[in-house]
Amino acid sequence: MIYAIMDIGSNTVRLSVYKEKNGEAVNLFSEKDQVSLKSYVKGGRLSEKGIKRLHSTLAKFKAVVDNFDDIDEVHPFATATVRDVANRSEILSLIKEDLGLEIEILSGEEEAQLAFVGAAVSTDVKEGVLCDIGGGSTEVVLIDQGKVIKSTSLSIGSLSAFNDYVDGLFVDKLSRKEIEKRVVQLFDDAYMYREEFKVLSAVGGSARAALMVYREYYDLGDDVRTMNSADFNKMVKDIIKKSDKKKMHLILDIKPDRIHTLLPGMVIMDKICKFFSVETINVSQTGVREGYVYSKLLGRK
Repeated sequence: MIYAIMDIGSNTVRLSVYKEKNGEAVNLFSEKDQVSLKSYVKGGRLSEKGIKRLHSTLAKFKAVVDNFDDIDEVHPFATATVRDVANRSEILSLIKEDLGLEIEILSGEEEAQLAFVGAAVSTDVKEGVLCDIGGGSTEVVLIDQGKVIKSTSLSIGSLSAFNDYVDGLFVDKLSRKEIEKRVVQLFDDAYMYREEFKVLSAVGGSARAALMVYREYYDLGDDVRTMNSADFNKMVKDIIKKSDKKKMHLILDIKPDRIHTLLPGMVIMDKICKFFSVETINVSQTGVREGYVYSKLLGRK
């Protein structure tokens, strides 16, 4: 079986195609569009312009899928932004009517669970904290003996943090403190208290981008998948102190498509590390999409 997964996030929309082989999901190819849906939310509704951008991207991805005769199933799902907007039903109906795509809405809890299943494909997640920093939300999972003991979805992500707290293009000391304060407040609201976990398993594009910066900053090889949390904290503080011009050159050289969201995502991750007294950050190369395939399509728990 070959599955096409369309992952509709708050910042990016991704198409990934997987082939099932001997019970494993092999990624054949992936493509993404930087749609920034969260930026089109006005008064709790996704604007007409935002809907058009989403429609255009999904139409493009559907055309890609339709060109492959051997794709057996197409599974579009949406997370924070589409999940939370007041005109969600209108959006889902439009996409179904125009493109024939039935978008599944993942709850925050379900998204967190799928991130855990997906991370386990490429990372040892038997103990510790797992986080998936998206554009509009951050999923946090506490793990003990390979099982989820608590999970929550924080209503802050790299793009929403930028929109809500950053004046200009880059995080400064003041906006960093405001983002950190909001993360702690959301943990309190979710009744998730400070505990000590030595390891953080980080999932998603924000984590992978942060790892790229870490490698560049400390002159490490591409095979490095682990970050020391104290060194990560030092790096985040140092980058924020730099002039906007130096920040711009740093990010443009490493991850230009995240010019405005990279630092907010790194601040969120750094605060999660401090909140749980994390010592080591393991960055997973797999996440929610793989979790969706293994859990919902291949029956792995």
